[in-house]
Amino acid sequence: MVYVAALGHVWGPNKERGLYKTTDGGATWKQVKYLDADTGFIDLVMDPDDPNTLYAAAYRVRRDAFSGGNPAEQTGPLAGLYKTTDGGNTWKRLGKGLPDRPLGRCGLAVYRKDPRVLYAVVQTDATVLRRETEWGQPARTNADPSTGGVFRSGDRGETWVKLNDLCPRPFYFSQVRIDPGDDRRLYVLGVTLHASRDGGRTFATDDAAPGVHADLHALWIDPKDPEHMVAGSDGGAYLSYDRGKTWEHPKNLPIGQFYAVAVDMSRPYWVYGGLQDNGSWGGPSATRNADGVTGANWFRVLAMDGFYCQVDPGDANLIYAEGQYGELRRVNLATGLSIAVKPRPGRGEPEYRFNWNSPILLSPHNPAVVYFGGNGLFRSRDRGDHWDVISPDLTLGQRGRSPDFGHTLTTIAESPIKADVLWVGSDDGRVQVSRNGGRDWGDVSAAVPDVPRERHVSRVIASSFAEGTAYLAIDRHRNDDRRPYLFRTTDHGGTWKPIMSDLPEGGPVYVVRESSRNPDLLLAGTEFGLFVSLDSGGHWEKYPGLPTVAVHDLVIHPRDRELVIGTHGRSIYVVDVAPLEQATAKVLAAPVHLFDVKSARMYPSRGTHGLRGVKMYAAPNPPFGAVLYYHLREKSEAPVRLVISDARGSSLIELKGTQDAGLHRLVWPLRTPPAEGSEVGSLVAPGEYVAELRVGERVLTKRFRVEADE
Repeated sequence: MVYVAALGHVWGPNKERGLYKTTDGGATWKQVKYLDADTGFIDLVMDPDDPNTLYAAAYRVRRDAFSGGNPAEQTGPLAGLYKTTDGGNTWKRLGKGLPDRPLGRCGLAVYRKDPRVLYAVVQTDATVLRRETEWGQPARTNADPSTGGVFRSGDRGETWVKLNDLCPRPFYFSQVRIDPGDDRRLYVLGVTLHASRDGGRTFATDDAAPGVHADLHALWIDPKDPEHMVAGSDGGAYLSYDRGKTWEHPKNLPIGQFYAVAVDMSRPYWVYGGLQDNGSWGGPSATRNADGVTGANWFRVLAMDGFYCQVDPGDANLIYAEGQYGELRRVNLATGLSIAVKPRPGRGEPEYRFNWNSPILLSPHNPAVVYFGGNGLFRSRDRGDHWDVISPDLTLGQRGRSPDFGHTLTTIAESPIKADVLWVGSDDGRVQVSRNGGRDWGDVSAAVPDVPRERHVSRVIASSFAEGTAYLAIDRHRNDDRRPYLFRTTDHGGTWKPIMSDLPEGGPVYVVRESSRNPDLLLAGTEFGLFVSLDSGGHWEKYPGLPTVAVHDLVIHPRDRELVIGTHGRSIYVVDVAPLEQATAKVLAAPVHLFDVKSARMYPSRGTHGLRGVKMYAAPNPPFGAVLYYHLREKSEAPVRLVISDARGSSLIELKGTQDAGLHRLVWPLRTPPAEGSEVGSLVAPGEYVAELRVGERVLTKRFRVEADE
């Protein structure tokens, strides 16, 4: 049997909340406990000696743009601890010794060696969110249980005793673990790891997880060897083999959560992006090392949580990066100088509001012009030294618990065709456009068809082909609506046409991009991965080879025509989209097509990490040599041969290609065939070359260059 605790959607009422049970491996599920549309379940533990005895923690929570951290907003009359002894058929609420007031999020653990012993970390509407450094103190005698904290039961949950006030940031953590060999060893997860050696009376934080990244959300203790522990935090996975005295951080898991990505114009170009609770980083898209791209090639540009980055296209050392709520900085990589350039209101003026991840944009017409989004739009003409407010409040004006907290802009675009044609979108669903650099604004939100106004605008993108054309992505998963919403306008927002067509249901759209070389090529990043359309959104196909992971940002490198994909969970991927940009309807209708060949760069490869071991991740470099693509409309009965010749027409080598229908790739490693007695051929010289595709009687040719490394 398998049981699942379902909190359900925290953005709106629903009946998916509750406890579920399956007896057929997950083929069917039965709801075995339902409280109400506002209260779900957040934790579930089983008696190790009796699978019919389970304990569950119910949690009432609602979350919008302005709530999440206030205990009073996270408690309810039905929340608390529940127990079943008959496999979920009946449940009773546990209460004796627990706080007699509305409860919030709770965490549970049962002791393996003696299932009579349980621990719980309990939140109430009176929980005091103290600094974590204060929690190393003993609990007061007869401590007031109303504030919540750590509780213990020695009789299978029938009665409880409070031990300590410890309850770190409940909505974010609320997890407790028991050492499987010693019930006096207790761990509570928080910004740091809290460890107790006296059964929860006191907790130490200074030596529980040395060297582990902050914000611990998971902890597993090996039931056969309590010295072996695995922790999960905002920094990844950590391993301990000495009960937490020391921790190892394996770096072979590419699991970064990128909010946004950007590129520079170096050779090879560098990629920048901001990560959840890991700052903003930069690293090369390729290296001259045989190992490829490793973590050692990356460096941190800015601390805090990381979000949008922008790179000056004329100066690769000039980076704009921001932390949470608009902490914008201009970083000079050559000098290391980092200057705060966040717009500030004048004396006596109300504070500006900024999003958790505030959008930055460098003007495609002048990189000294920087746009930054708060509750209005800011523009600097001198790289952030001075700012002008070029709009009124572009949101609905709703404020949160403090004057500087509320609805804000989430996306900015400027037309590559005409300067000062500006677009913005906000987290309260507004879409607005200015055609004169911000002097006047038009609200085009109401023209978006068949989408409720309660929505989040995830992207507005201006077209590279027509001044009045733009693309709009809307995300409503916070409103219990996970459908994809994607639109195009050709009249400055006067009308919008849906273009989500056959994008999968249940996958919100986080980003959309248009190829600057092919108006029919659109790319959409969704909850289910990357999708590609070759007909302006009429039909979408999932890009093959990428995992099913949320894609939060997309950038096509303007020179190298590679797509940089920022995912929220699987780091960054880079793929060559040059052939897709040439894949027009005419090209795909032809029996055979040989695509343009990008210049191939000749460079020496070197090995640098021969002693690095196996727990290091290395992304492979792009293939060395000339990359050639061809397309067959149908399977070919004739052999497919690709002949490489020099500029004088002398044949150098012949490559054999697949005869199957579809798009195919061949790589010529810039060498001639090996001579007799040799394993590899000779490298060719830089210069002009010709690729000749031969399929039956059809012969197609493309010229390309082999260039020496700079």
